Amino acid sequence: MIRKNIRNLKNYLNDILRKLNLRKTLITNLKYRVYKTKYKHTFFGYYDKTPFSNDNKKLLAISTNYDDILSESKEAIVGYFNLDDGSFIEIDKTTTWCWQQGCRLMWFDNNSIIYNKIVDNDYGSVVYDIKQQKQIKQFNFAIYDKSNDNKYALSLNFSRLQYFRPGYGYCNFLKEEDKEKVLESDGIFLCNLTNNSKKLLISLKNIILLEADDTFEDANHYINHLKFSPDDKTFIFYHIWDKDDKRYTRAILANINGDILKIMNNNSFMSHYSFKNNNELLIYTKTKQEGYHLYDLNNNTIKIACEELQEDGHPTFIEKDLILTDTYPDRLLKEQKLIIMKKDRFKIIGKFYSPSNYIKEFRCDLHPRISNDTKNISIDIPTFQGRKMLVLEFDKNEIN
Repeated sequence: MIRKNIRNLKNYLNDILRKLNLRKTLITNLKYRVYKTKYKHTFFGYYDKTPFSNDNKKLLAISTNYDDILSESKEAIVGYFNLDDGSFIEIDKTTTWCWQQGCRLMWFDNNSIIYNKIVDNDYGSVVYDIKQQKQIKQFNFAIYDKSNDNKYALSLNFSRLQYFRPGYGYCNFLKEEDKEKVLESDGIFLCNLTNNSKKLLISLKNIILLEADDTFEDANHYINHLKFSPDDKTFIFYHIWDKDDKRYTRAILANINGDILKIMNNNSFMSHYSFKNNNELLIYTKTKQEGYHLYDLNNNTIKIACEELQEDGHPTFIEKDLILTDTYPDRLLKEQKLIIMKKDRFKIIGKFYSPSNYIKEFRCDLHPRISNDTKNISIDIPTFQGRKMLVLEFDKNEIN
């Protein structure tokens, strides 16, 4: 308790110093521009999708005036910025969103976007054509990820995810059965974006039967972090189980036929990941040391991606051996770092202060995303006035 009170006092003093401009809230040598709206919070969400349009002229975002953890559904605005003049174009509203992953807003093609919202009084998703300024498709399922060819999407029980992992799912439609430790009707759902159909591809019950151990018993089991491989032939997901105030995680590789191809479990923890290509997957975990590990899915080998960096973050490959990532706020200064790294070194290209109210579900991670031409980085930043989006000009030779 004493240690916690000391930490809270340090955070409070840090906030005061930043508010008085006695300490910098943003430190970077890169040129940048802040994108904000008339709403208190403007952000994109997770790092696994880029908000930049293919021509790098538009930036997707959602905004809301709601300013607390989500214990019930609230409204957010879906829209995009014109990067040249900073104008924000509102296109729709949604009540299916969360602080960490937004409404799974992503580009569908060059002119249209897809995102989750209520459809026919249940979870759904829609495609909106920016050029035509109208909705052109709607689906009776919420998506977590979609294939690059727009044929399929992956989905899960968003209510159950929010219940067990606040900040990642949605507050709508929670049923009593969703609170069960194991729900047989839960699992990985494969959705067809051509005919608007959905089927349970891999059940949670069957996932739990795979290489089960004693920690599975009487634990809360759920699914998170679904992602198609670059060629759309396989996908990764996390099987997570909580027991006795401890969280366990393993990564599972499967194909769209529902076949389990590989189970990755270090008996410690697994955090954020990124596909390098169809056969290599970067995961922050612990083997002999903690850090980013590169898994060769074909040869079953594991190697450290950058021996010098041992801070968890949200990684994305810029090119073959160059990775963009961030860190969580440190305990002393509450600074989040923006980093580029190679195997033998890394470089901090920005530091951003996180005010003390951004904690737990309400926290604001940087979640760095690279533009399609690799010339710009988009991040979400926490400020005393709410979440804002920052676009930084970037030279990939910066680390050399």
